[in-house]
This record gives sequence, structure tokens and C-alpha cells, in this order.
Amino acid sequence: MRSLLIPALAILFAAPTLSAQMAVDTTRELAAMRADLEHIKADQEIVKNQLAQILRMLSQRPAQARAAAAGPVRTSVADAPSLGRADAPVTIVEFSDYQCPFCQRFYSTTLVALKKEYIDAGKVRYVFRDYPLEQLHSHARKAAEAAHCAGEQGKYWAMHDALFQNQRALDLPQLAERARSLGMDGPTFDRCMSSGRNAALVDRGLAEGAAAGVEGTPGFVIGRTKTGDIVEGTSIRGAQPLDAFRQIIEQLLARERDGKMP
Repeated sequence: MRSLLIPALAILFAAPTLSAQMAVDTTRELAAMRADLEHIKADQEIVKNQLAQILRMLSQRPAQARAAAAGPVRTSVADAPSLGRADAPVTIVEFSDYQCPFCQRFYSTTLVALKKEYIDAGKVRYVFRDYPLEQLHSHARKAAEAAHCAGEQGKYWAMHDALFQNQRALDLPQLAERARSLGMDGPTFDRCMSSGRNAALVDRGLAEGAAAGVEGTPGFVIGRTKTGDIVEGTSIRGAQPLDAFRQIIEQLLARERDGKMP
């Protein structure tokens, strides 16, 4: 009888410990499931935005065809940040949105190659214009303003890169944190953002892009670098592969060498 009683008592006293452990394990499993669900929701939101932009671009094809048939595209680069030599033979103007996944893809792949092959070599000037699609990307406009506020402290391109590298972290507190991590004066950056004084620069990019026929992001104008603030050239729509840009750039460079540029 005693030999049966001892194991029974051991099970009885161990039961609360086992129940507690099972409760801890269940809590951990639920937390892991919730985290997985949040990741799935975030991925679904990205896919939804991508599909919405694809549908938007497809619906715009007739308008784009009319713009292409109309001939060269002209746009202003006044007051826009740029990389490369100001007198480089060719200028690429990008109209972009910091929250757009296609723009991020261009930034992380094609722009890297263009910078190495053409911009750093003095052959191409690259100009960035803001074109936030607010109906799709609620944080894009303020992200664009943040880049210009960073520019007031000499950190435009550092912020530009950080925004694309951290595309899921673009709400106002995260922008402020990003500015500080890049070595900016925090209160100065915060005052700039709260003043909204760079909204006009963003609006100018939107107006210039619309005038150039840009309706989706990223959009580009590639042409000869001229004196003044106007670029006239060929439009490219979407995050095209490097060869699409290279072909136009090489044609322009060849015409420059042959003295055929107007």
C-alpha cells in the first residue's frame, strides 16, 4: 500500500508545477503565433500596395502612350538635390516615393550600379524629385519632408539612404529617431518637421512630375545636361532593369562625343 501511495503523492504535488509549465508554454506559443500573424499582415499590406500600384500603372498606359508619342519630355531640376558632376553630359531625374516598394528596388539595385558605372565616373548627374503617392503610402510625404530637413543639416543623402533602407519605419517618431542616429541635432530637426516648411519643395516635385507625365513611381526623365534648370529627354516608367537605362545613357553619350547633341 505504501509503495503505491508515494508515487501517487509525487504526482499530486508535481501537478501544479506541470500545470504552470504548460501555461508558460501555451503563453509562449500564443505570443509566437501573434508575432507570425503580425508579419503576415505586414507582408499582405506590402503585396496589396504593390498590386494597387500595378493596377494604377496598367490603367495609365493609354495616357503614357500619348505622352511618349508627344516627343521629348521636359522637367525642371531647380532646387532639387543631386549626385555627380553638375556639368556631367547626361542627367537622370527620378520622381520617387520613399514608401514605394518599386522605388526601393530601384534604389537598392539599379541606382547602385548606375552610381558606380556613370555617376561616380562623372558621366551622369542624378537628380531626386519627390513624388509621394499619398493615396497609397500614408508616410511618404512626411518622409520626403524629413529628407529635406536633414538636408538643412548637411545630411540629405544620408537620410535618403536611411529612409529606403528602413522603409517600414517611416512614422514621425521613427523619423525623429533616424535623424538623431545620423548625428543630427534633434530639436532642430523636430522644429523643421513641425514647421512644415519643406512641404513646398515636395509640392514642387509633385507638380513637376505631373507636368512631365509621371503618374506612377518611380518615374524618370533622362536627357542632356544643359545650362539652367531644365532637362529635356526620354521618359522611363517603373523600376526598369539597368540595361534600359544604360541603352539611353550610352546613346546620349555617343551623340555627345559625335557633337550631335542639340
